[in-house]
Amino acid sequence: MAEQRSPKPRTWVRFPQLLPKSEYEKIQLIFNMAEIMVKNIPNHVVFIMDGNRRWAANYLLESWNGHKKGAEVVKEMIRESVRQKIPYFSFWGSSLDNIVKRQKAEVSYLFKLFKKKFDELAKDEEIHKDRIKVSVLGRWKELFPPETKESIQKAIDATKNYGKFSLNFFLAYSGVDEMESAIKNIADDARKNPDLKITPSLVKNRLFTKDLPPVDYLIRTGGNPHLSTGFMMWDIADAQLYFSDKLWPDFNAEDFKEAIIGYGNRTRKFGA
Repeated sequence: MAEQRSPKPRTWVRFPQLLPKSEYEKIQLIFNMAEIMVKNIPNHVVFIMDGNRRWAANYLLESWNGHKKGAEVVKEMIRESVRQKIPYFSFWGSSLDNIVKRQKAEVSYLFKLFKKKFDELAKDEEIHKDRIKVSVLGRWKELFPPETKESIQKAIDATKNYGKFSLNFFLAYSGVDEMESAIKNIADDARKNPDLKITPSLVKNRLFTKDLPPVDYLIRTGGNPHLSTGFMMWDIADAQLYFSDKLWPDFNAEDFKEAIIGYGNRTRKFGA
């Protein structure tokens, strides 16, 4: 009588052979994402959205076309941040230099674009459904025209009682300007109170970002791996950095997921 053998157990190792490589990679991505969502999601992600004008130039378009396309990507990143259950997500919409040094025609278009997008945010059903609080930091109240400021304030007021997620825009913002302002405020307080103790919490409370937690993950597009004008220099002290070669208008949800997977695979030591 022939010897009977136990059937060979099926294992995960053999499973990929049943699928094309691309399909296997998709399934692997799903499992990786599920694990990261449970174990290691950043609390605060910020985007430096570099490359709008270069994207427009690549297509022989005026620069405003790049800004318009880039604004569409912002909406996609907001939706993906909510799907990933990231509590705080922030976007550097314009630097202080963008507003005071660029050509008037381009800055004028930015003002109109900001007005349109904040009008949409104030009425966005998903913003209200997901209870996303909108905040705007920088010198926008001083430098933006009244109609743009009105639209921004409308979005802020419409969401001020929410707190499930925090959506933050940096407009007419410079990190150097922020630190100078904080130091001046502390110096004024010290003149009034010579015994004032300078502590990290004191400095934080003088920053534009006093109501935001430290940055866990900074994502910069555009292919130039650097920081600009001291962007959030206090809050990114312990942040992990991610640089994408893609220009901002080409950055999409899959690229963001890849970045989050990268974050999940890192170990943060906080200087230890």
